[in-house]
Amino acid sequence: MPRRHPRMALGEFSQRFTSDVVRLELSRNYLGPFAVEIALRAWTEFVHDPYRRLWDFDSKGCGISWCCADPSEARELLGFVARALPRRSARELRKRLDELDALY
Repeated sequence: MPRRHPRMALGEFSQRFTSDVVRLELSRNYLGPFAVEIALRAWTEFVHDPYRRLWDFDSKGCGISWCCADPSEARELLGFVARALPRRSARELRKRLDELDALY
């Protein structure tokens, strides 16, 4: 049985996607460890939040990305990541983003 990568707790993505994300986070200076996971979690939670229409985009919260992530910055980062990933992994991420964008 293949092992899941221990860094990502995102069960809906393939092991190839996880490995590509880890490789991308290590090679890009605008990404840190877990940056993609934090951004995806922030965007997913924002889209599923029934009070998302009341979000004040001018408020930056506490400024800590894993605590009070800005959903618009998270979505923008995920767009950059989707363009930087290899084709198969990018397709997997875009499919998930399309589902989330449809909810938004």
